[in-house]
Amino acid sequence: MSTTLLAAMQELSKQLNDSWQSTTTGAGSATTLVDSALLAKANDWITDDTWSFLTEEPASSAAIYDERKVSSLDNSSGTLTTLTFAAAPGTGIDYEVHRLFSPSEKRRALVAAARRIYPDVYNEIWNEELVSGNWLNDGSFERWTTSTNLTAWTETTLTATQTTTSPYYKHGLTSCKLDTSAGKITQSITNFDDLKRLQGQYVTFTIQGWSDTASCLRIAVYDGTTRTYSSYHAGDSAWTQDNPRNDNMYVTAQIGYNPTEITFEVYHDVAAGTSYVDDARVIADPRGRLYVGHLGLAKNLPNQVFIEPLYYSSDEDWIQVRDWRLDNGGFLYLPTTVPSDLRLRITGKGVLDFLASGVASTAWTATIAIDQPQLDILVAEAAVYLYTQMSIPNFETGDRKQYQETVNAWIQIRNELIAKSGMKSLPVPIHWGIS
Repeated sequence: MSTTLLAAMQELSKQLNDSWQSTTTGAGSATTLVDSALLAKANDWITDDTWSFLTEEPASSAAIYDERKVSSLDNSSGTLTTLTFAAAPGTGIDYEVHRLFSPSEKRRALVAAARRIYPDVYNEIWNEELVSGNWLNDGSFERWTTSTNLTAWTETTLTATQTTTSPYYKHGLTSCKLDTSAGKITQSITNFDDLKRLQGQYVTFTIQGWSDTASCLRIAVYDGTTRTYSSYHAGDSAWTQDNPRNDNMYVTAQIGYNPTEITFEVYHDVAAGTSYVDDARVIADPRGRLYVGHLGLAKNLPNQVFIEPLYYSSDEDWIQVRDWRLDNGGFLYLPTTVPSDLRLRITGKGVLDFLASGVASTAWTATIAIDQPQLDILVAEAAVYLYTQMSIPNFETGDRKQYQETVNAWIQIRNELIAKSGMKSLPVPIHWGIS
C-alpha cells in the first residue's frame, strides 16, 4: 500500500483541473517542445504561470522530471517555448503542462499535507523487533544507514548487507548477511553507551544464525581482557533453533568489574562462506529500558505494548503490558515485573512522509504509505495548502469572493473526506499494572 510522489502530484493536478498530459511528436530543442496535440489549443491557453514537466527521460540525458517555465505557444506548429531544458526533449517523450501551480509547488504542498493530515490519516506502526530485557541496540538488525552500513553495529573487514528476502531473516523485517571476507560485526560502548552498565555482570549473548560453511559463524563476549566464544554454527545452511539456548549460538560470560571495553562480537571466519545473523540478544540482570526513538511513533508514544507469552510462541495470544512510561530521550521503560528475553509488539501512530529507502525524500519516486481513499484526503489537504499558503492572488484584478469560495470548497471537501475515510482511532495507553 503506497503511492509515489509523482502519482500523488498527478492526482492532485487532476482534482485541481490542472492536468494536461501528452507526448511530443517533434524533435524540438533545448528551449522548445513540439506536440501536434497543441494545435488545438489557443495561444493564450498559456497563462503567466505555465510550466512544462518531462515525465519520461529523453535519450542519453538526465532530463527526466525537468520542469521549465513556458513563455509562449505557437499553435500553428504545436510548439511550446520554454526556459532551457537539461537536454532537448526530442520525439515520443511524455510530458505535462501545469497552468495553475508548478510541479514543485504541488510537491511542496503534498509533503506538507502528509504531516498536516495527522492524526486523521497516519502510518500505522506494528513493530515486533524489540525484546524485553535486551541490552543490545538494534539486535534485530533493522536499522541501516545504507544497505551495507549498519547504524548501531561496527563492521570489520567483511561485508554486511541488509537482507529482506525470506527465509533469510527471523525477526522483524531484515537480517544481516555476512560474506566476501573473514571478519566480524561488533557492538560496544562506542555504539551504545548503555552497555557500560554491564560491568561486573553475568551476561548471556545469543543470536539466530544461518551459515553454509562449517567453522565459520560464531559469537563472543569480550571485556578487554577475556574473550569468551560460543561453539561454531554447524554450517548446514539452516537456521539455529528458535530458542538458541537449545543450539550452539549462545555464550555466557562475566564482564570484568573494571573492564577496558565491553563488546559483543559476531564472527564470520571463512571468507568463502555466507552467513546470516538475526535476533541478537544480551540478557543480564533485569533491564526495563528499551530505545523506541527509531520506530517512527509520533512523539515516540506507543498506543499499546504487548509481550509474547512464550519464547517464539505463535499459538497463544500476546499479553498486553500496562504501566510503562517514556522519557524524553526516546526510551521506553517497562515494569520490573515484565519478564526478560521475550519479543515485544509495539503499536501506535506515525506521522506520514514520503520516503525513499526508508528516509524522508522529495524525489518524485519517493512513496507514501497510503492509497485510496486516504489519498483523496492527502490531495484535498494539499489543495488547501496551495490556496492558503502558496497562492497570493492579486485582488486588484482578481475576484476575492471567488478565491475565498475556492478555499472554502476545498476545506469542506477535506473535512467530508476525513469524516468518511479518516483512519480509525487506536486504543489509548493504559497504565495500571500488567494483565
